[in-house]
Amino acid sequence: MVARERPDWIVNCAAYTQVDRAEAEPEIAQRVNAAGAANLARAARITGARLLHMSTDYVFDGRAARPYREDDPVGPLNVYGRTKLAGEQAVRDIMPDAHLIVRTQWLFGPGGANFVATIVRLARERSELKVVNDQHGRPTYAPDLAAALWKLVACGARGTVHCANEGAATWFELATAAVAAAGLRTAVVPCSTGDMPRPARRPPYSVLDCTRYEGIAGSPLRPWQLALKQLTS
Repeated sequence: MVARERPDWIVNCAAYTQVDRAEAEPEIAQRVNAAGAANLARAARITGARLLHMSTDYVFDGRAARPYREDDPVGPLNVYGRTKLAGEQAVRDIMPDAHLIVRTQWLFGPGGANFVATIVRLARERSELKVVNDQHGRPTYAPDLAAALWKLVACGARGTVHCANEGAATWFELATAAVAAAGLRTAVVPCSTGDMPRPARRPPYSVLDCTRYEGIAGSPLRPWQLALKQLTS
């Protein structure tokens, strides 16, 4: 299809994102997140297209004491993160001068499965929710991210760029804000990651430093709280 259409840009939003299930299905995650990205990169190289490849904060181990910059050392803790990193590396190797890798995190928005939608649904069904309060990231509104990607394309950005809405939070803080924005009175109770064990390890602190994006685009994305208010209004 790439050979037939000969696009200027290919935007790769496809990914195996079931973080816990990937622990039991590493081969499938590898095919989608790594081999799939490599195939797109080869097709783009042959036809002269540019490739925008989406990636994740889960390429980091979460032991930093400040937001992660694009050139900070990586160290994924789970299969999902390792396969996404392998996809990044394949894109860089195949298209060293014609790629754009955008790492983002904690996506929410209208349509599709996401944390905010799940929390609001559960809050309507239950009187209390327990949510981890020791994992930190930057909640990101999918429509804001989409607009940011077009800005990067328009600017001809290259290399690796971090992009997320302004402001860090824990999952507990995001859940509390989502429940309040939906006008619900369900109690949201903080707990630790150890209280809610999952198959895949999560980075405790994976806040992305988006300074490079802000320099390219001229301004940051709006605070996630404003985006959440728009989603639920």
